[in-house]
Amino acid sequence: MVDPSAGDRDPLRFLRRHETALFLALLLVVGLTTLFDSQHNYWNSPWTNGTLLLRQTSLLGIFALGSAVVIIAGGIDLSSGAVICFSGTICASLLLLLAPDRMRGGEALIGLPVIAVAIVGTLIIGFLIGSLHAWLITVVRLPPFIATLATLVGLRSFAWAICGNVTRVSLGASSSQIQVFDPRFRYLATSIWIPAVIFVLLAIGSWVMLSRTVLGRHLYALGGNEDAARLSGVRTDRLKWFAYCFSAVLSSITGILYICEVSVADPQSLGMGYELNAIAASVVGGCSLQGGVGSIEGTVLGTIFLRAVIAGVASVIKVQSKVYEGLIVGVVVVLAVALSETARFRGRKGFFDGALGLVAAVNLSLFAGVMAALVGPTLGDGWTTLNGTVLGIWTAGSLFAILLFVRSGLLGMRRRIGAVILGLAVIATYFSLDRGLPAYQLHAATSAVTNAGGKISTADNGELRVDFSGTGLDDAALKRLADSLSSLHVTDLSLAGTSVSDDGLDALSNLTSLKRIDVSQTRVTRAGTRGLGRALPDVDITQ
Repeated sequence: MVDPSAGDRDPLRFLRRHETALFLALLLVVGLTTLFDSQHNYWNSPWTNGTLLLRQTSLLGIFALGSAVVIIAGGIDLSSGAVICFSGTICASLLLLLAPDRMRGGEALIGLPVIAVAIVGTLIIGFLIGSLHAWLITVVRLPPFIATLATLVGLRSFAWAICGNVTRVSLGASSSQIQVFDPRFRYLATSIWIPAVIFVLLAIGSWVMLSRTVLGRHLYALGGNEDAARLSGVRTDRLKWFAYCFSAVLSSITGILYICEVSVADPQSLGMGYELNAIAASVVGGCSLQGGVGSIEGTVLGTIFLRAVIAGVASVIKVQSKVYEGLIVGVVVVLAVALSETARFRGRKGFFDGALGLVAAVNLSLFAGVMAALVGPTLGDGWTTLNGTVLGIWTAGSLFAILLFVRSGLLGMRRRIGAVILGLAVIATYFSLDRGLPAYQLHAATSAVTNAGGKISTADNGELRVDFSGTGLDDAALKRLADSLSSLHVTDLSLAGTSVSDDGLDALSNLTSLKRIDVSQTRVTRAGTRGLGRALPDVDITQ
């Protein structure tokens, strides 16, 4: 007979929890960010980066809690970002209507009673929006996706219209933004601890509600099986009303804090796409989109993990990090959901079986290869000599080989031996390319320069000099040699006495290692040297 309490005495049960895995993944993200960040900000400025991460996590976490409650109850709320935008606009509009003279003159202090009325009024608006969602879902019988999608689209336009009309009435001219200057109002979000304290209190309250009250048990029952909950006497319509009002009010709180942080209500950009971050934090934290599964502690960890990933992208990529932020967040969400669903595939066919699985393997390999080509040189700066193209090809090929092995159907010892051989082959291929390709490129570049009549010499300080003086080098030949000169990292180049003109000189604009160039007795004009000087401002040109 099996002891039903045996699972509770399992010493490894804690390690198998989703929250534990998520916490370890968070440590991995922080470690990789510290490792690949060229400035090592987490290590050199831990307090500054920690407080920034804490405030951004708190702002995201507040409305992610509302999204998690809705998902646990078996629904979905796509309107969080629009509610943040609308609530922030309503709060700023109330401040402007209640204190137009002070807001118009840009005076610092608006008055605490005015601020209190604006905040309370905004929270009431949030409650009304949540009630509208509940009415559309329970009475009109719209699917939650459609009901909240409608407000996602409509509330932002409504906020824009309100902002324009309120500013026209109060300021005499229509504007798409409302500025807020009161330092006490701004302190609600610019302070490090106020958003964090609000987030912690709401998280504790939500945890108590879900895990220690009848309301929480009914919300889980609603998400698990609505029909069974209704037949058991649970008032499902009121539960949905509570869940959507809870989510909308928390989004309203976040909207207030966001306009406190940025000092402006801008319906065009405020809260744009935030609803996806809230859903992502909940799903990464372990909430199932089918309902009935999830926890507040998981959502909190999911929020921290998501913000750490976003901060890591900004720290590592730096230039145009916003371009990749949404893409990487999407990948993280898909991986989190896929890994949480792997248990369902035990004893069934795998992810990559069949023709569709093969096409999926091709898609994933191509995607990974393109990503490696785009960001690989930045991430691997100082770690690898491979360029983006080679990194992309190696990544795509390696992942495709791994996925083919996953779908191969090998079992037992053969599978373990195959995995070891494949892993060693992937690693060996990388190091062969990392060591062998630069050597081959250097040999090819040296041969190309020598065949063109050039002489290569190395100075005592390690600088490389290439001398084509007196040869028959022309523009066409110099253009063909441009890549070779770049591979050699030439610092000193002599073209004296050759047939090179301005057209050929333009091909050298990418030689960032170049420090000195001699173009005397050539057909290069002053306009050509000025053009090269603009492309390479540190180069010393002799004419």
